[in-house]
Amino acid sequence: MRERLDYIDITKGFGIILVVLSHTEHWELMYYTLPFFVPIFFFCSGYTSSKKAISLNTCFRWQAVKLLKPYLFFSILMLLYFHDFSLRAIGGIFYSRYCLYPFGTEPDICHLMIVGNYPMWFLTCMVIAYLLYDLLIYYPKYQYGLIGIYLVVTVCAAFLPILLPWSLDTAPLMAVIMFCGMLYRQYKDKLGKYWAGLSIPLYLLILPLCGDINISVRMYGANMNTYLVAAIIGCIALIWISTLLEGTLIGKGLVQIGRHSLTIFCIEIPFVLLGKKLADLILPETPSLQTAVITSFIQLTIALAGGYLLSVLLHKNEYIRKIVF
Repeated sequence: MRERLDYIDITKGFGIILVVLSHTEHWELMYYTLPFFVPIFFFCSGYTSSKKAISLNTCFRWQAVKLLKPYLFFSILMLLYFHDFSLRAIGGIFYSRYCLYPFGTEPDICHLMIVGNYPMWFLTCMVIAYLLYDLLIYYPKYQYGLIGIYLVVTVCAAFLPILLPWSLDTAPLMAVIMFCGMLYRQYKDKLGKYWAGLSIPLYLLILPLCGDINISVRMYGANMNTYLVAAIIGCIALIWISTLLEGTLIGKGLVQIGRHSLTIFCIEIPFVLLGKKLADLILPETPSLQTAVITSFIQLTIALAGGYLLSVLLHKNEYIRKIVF
């Protein structure tokens, strides 16, 4: 069994909090974390991975099954919960993209993942990213040539009129971020904590240059290169902060959230909507910044608590755990 690193679980805990927050009423709070709050999961996957004594085919098949089982389970659950069995809802599960057209290119971007499953694009994207990342690990002789190809493909795909299924257009870039996570673990001790700490001011310097980012719909902000640099530096900064929290009360809480982040990722939207209904009942009807912030806090709390409790229940039963995870 792979060794669990508490500070990586803390990092994932931070990450899933930011992901949920991005789907609440006051998502503008995400401005300072836009470049890295999704890439952090890819970075951590590369950070904790290593070449296994099995074939490339076996390794990838294991990774794909591990990701696709929860994707299918929670997708079906969402169809049942929202009671929508339309062609678009079912087709959206197979296409696994929030919409068909990039933002700003069509009057109707054609929403596809319409049953509260839109955060789950991440899982199919990671399936493709893992395949591309595995090629880098199993064929080290061709690593940097492949990375060059991945970056060229990403740049060229940005001009496509549609978003590709399973994030085929963005997964190559995510594979590069995974590779950077692996490299960072190899060299972080040589770099030392001092250099990791410098990642925070460096990130804050780069952030204003990034622009509007939404990786789920192939938006890289002002420049893809700037986005990539900001994402990597942001990931390093978050991991460094997480190491400082290891062993603290806050850190222990984040470890638990991080270890159940997959379920929270998949099931957050019904709880976010429930939080909005609850906030509307108890808060003033007059819109204000304070109301939006409190609403987001309620949504975040309910989504984290609900997703965490559901995940614990699913993991308790061995038979269900094997089906879902």
